[in-house]
Amino acid sequence: MARFRLARRALGAALLAAFVAAAPAMARAAEYRLLHVRSLAISVDRSQARVGGSLHLTVRAAVGERVEALPELILPDLTAFQVLADAERVEHSAGGTTFVANLTISPNLPGASVIGPAYLDAIDPRTRKALRYRSNTVVVSALASAPSEAQEMISQVHRLLPLDILFVLAVIAGALWLLRPRAAETAAGAPPRSEPAPQLRLGAEGLNVWIERLRTAPTRANAAAARAAIWARFGAGDRETAQDVLRRLSDPAGRSVVTAAERAAFVEPAREAAAARDLADALAGFVR
Repeated sequence: MARFRLARRALGAALLAAFVAAAPAMARAAEYRLLHVRSLAISVDRSQARVGGSLHLTVRAAVGERVEALPELILPDLTAFQVLADAERVEHSAGGTTFVANLTISPNLPGASVIGPAYLDAIDPRTRKALRYRSNTVVVSALASAPSEAQEMISQVHRLLPLDILFVLAVIAGALWLLRPRAAETAAGAPPRSEPAPQLRLGAEGLNVWIERLRTAPTRANAAAARAAIWARFGAGDRETAQDVLRRLSDPAGRSVVTAAERAAFVEPAREAAAARDLADALAGFVR
């Protein structure tokens, strides 16, 4: 008799433990609605986007009942994205209700990210048990953001900086060359001449050096140094413009040299090589 009472107590304790364990699940099931889940899917309008760009994620769930909201729907995890905007709509039809959530999202970091699944908790009408329905997943590849306009300008400055340094050095070299001591160009006792400075031709040796240098290294820096030398040989100051020098010249070959030198010294970097070679050809024609 004692054994029978002990067995009854053990059975009662087991049933009580089973009831306590099942109570949370029963409570959760009581919160769910009986729904005929027709479909549950997610999609994106494109599978690639830049970091900081945007794409559209759509979550669509269809049930057989007519409902005004679907709080049982759980959207996918979007921790790898920033949600920029979201909108929801409910569509009713003879076949039930379709719930659509549209989200505008932006990738946070470059790389591939998996979105999904979305979940929907409901009572299955056939089994009368609580089920968790799962949607599909999608993969989005996030590309590194495009360089900004400021970064492009900085890169361009870095590309042009060596050329600018060479140009400054060439100008300094030309100025030093102009300030060098020069021998008197008139004989002792000769009366001063009031007419314009003579049109001097460069010596063949010095001119050939510049011709060869411009053809070997057709840079704007060499063209600027050659221009300074040409100005000095024509008796022009370093502050005089090409128009000032051309007013003194009537020789077509000399005028061509001055024009080519002015263009080669101040041409844009993309055409400096061609302009330097044109100056070399003009100097070659001038010395003949």
